[in-house]
Amino acid sequence: MHKLKIFFNRFVIISLMILLELYILVLTLTYFNTYYNWVRILGVILSIAVFFHIINRKQIPEFKLPWLFLMIVFPLLGTILYVMFSSNRMTKKQNACFGEIEEEFKKLANISNQNIEKELKEYRGIDQYLKNTAHTQGHLYNKSKFYRVGEEYYEDLLIELKKAQKFIFMEYFIVEEGKMWNQIYQILVDKVQEGVEVRFLYDDLGCIGKLKGKFYKKMREKGINCCRFNPFKPILSGIHNNRDHRKITVIDGKVAFTGGINLADEYINEKELYGHWKDTGLKIEGSAVTNFTMMFLQMFDVNRLVKSDYKKYLDVKTPKFENESGCVHPFGCGPAFFYKEQVGENNYLNIINNAKKYLYITTPYLIIDYNISIALKNAAYRGVDVRIVTPSVPDKKIIFNMTRSNYKHLLEAGVKIYEYQPGFIHAKQLICDDNLAFVGTINLDYRSLVHHYECGVMLYNTNSIKEIKDDFNFLFRTSHLKTEENFKMGRFAQFINNILSLFSSMF
Repeated sequence: MHKLKIFFNRFVIISLMILLELYILVLTLTYFNTYYNWVRILGVILSIAVFFHIINRKQIPEFKLPWLFLMIVFPLLGTILYVMFSSNRMTKKQNACFGEIEEEFKKLANISNQNIEKELKEYRGIDQYLKNTAHTQGHLYNKSKFYRVGEEYYEDLLIELKKAQKFIFMEYFIVEEGKMWNQIYQILVDKVQEGVEVRFLYDDLGCIGKLKGKFYKKMREKGINCCRFNPFKPILSGIHNNRDHRKITVIDGKVAFTGGINLADEYINEKELYGHWKDTGLKIEGSAVTNFTMMFLQMFDVNRLVKSDYKKYLDVKTPKFENESGCVHPFGCGPAFFYKEQVGENNYLNIINNAKKYLYITTPYLIIDYNISIALKNAAYRGVDVRIVTPSVPDKKIIFNMTRSNYKHLLEAGVKIYEYQPGFIHAKQLICDDNLAFVGTINLDYRSLVHHYECGVMLYNTNSIKEIKDDFNFLFRTSHLKTEENFKMGRFAQFINNILSLFSSMF
């Protein structure tokens, strides 16, 4: 009965339909290619044209290589697959809606603040980059609270949700029924009855197998304005590759939560899947919450094809925390048609290249491109203490092996790599020289850096940075240091990883 249930799972059914479409496409092309010489000639001409298009496209080389490989081995099929999957554009209505929202972002980002520039000192360029590409603004006198585990995050999240008086915005990649979600859901229902506006956005593919297909309708029946991000449909399209990996909660425009923590029980260790689940989060209070409000409204409105009354949600009197030092800068990033630059990756590169004494990073997946690899090695070569913490218990065996395949060349350059022994580390955070830190949703892999919509917070000289460093010191004590001597990977495993690495940027 259980196996039958899995077979009729919505994800399985849609995936089988997509595979059937692909099979029919391959079968059709094979037939025409076999019996008609003009088809082969046309295929060669088209493949040459597409080949030069790929070469001249402004993208990272790792994204071009798998397409070039397919073009050489399967000219006609590779051409058609490239046309179908390589360009994931919005519809005209979505594009128009996005354009209007982007103008609102730019207005907010272009507000000059000389005090921030004085506060940032040598890190002004990092903040300026986010301002010019993500169209977000840094903020002074905000309170930031760091959560070293999901349980702490969850406890405060419930408290703040119960305080909501005007609106609650929530955007998450994974939602699953259980202790965590059931308590949050009940609070949201209660708040709607109190007259609080509640909007909820979840990723459809991220929640397949975890939520029922009509979940959003159930939420709407309770008065919650709920929307699925990019519904998974049985069509051959690269648009399925772009997922909403953000984790955002905004309450009354005054409090915001983000980090690696989704709304499912493993994130608060109520359910054990891969040993102890180590995750981190952040709470922001103050004017910087405006950035999260705009990010949420942008994503929600483009999905619903509506334009909200931004003034209603942005004209909020936020508290000013005079005793809080430093600058807080929440920002978002995502695929090329939403963002003109690879904001998430370039932000990481800016931090790595600015490191002078030490650079500590946690990531569940370490599948990096040439630029990040070289930046990490160069930092180590110039004497920076570079340390990366990854899981010792995999959630996906293939991805775990691909992560470990990147160890050797980093270790040879002097980068220190630790594996978190109690279980799976899902945290995405970074700290540099006691002055600069990042907490958010961005993994060091192609999915986060190229395909997903992500978010995070840059912290400059804030009080919470000390707590983040303390958390790293805890991680080093509870993790196993990998060295060139104690780390080995078989030749066959390395060979398989080399093949998978060729196509890793596509998926």
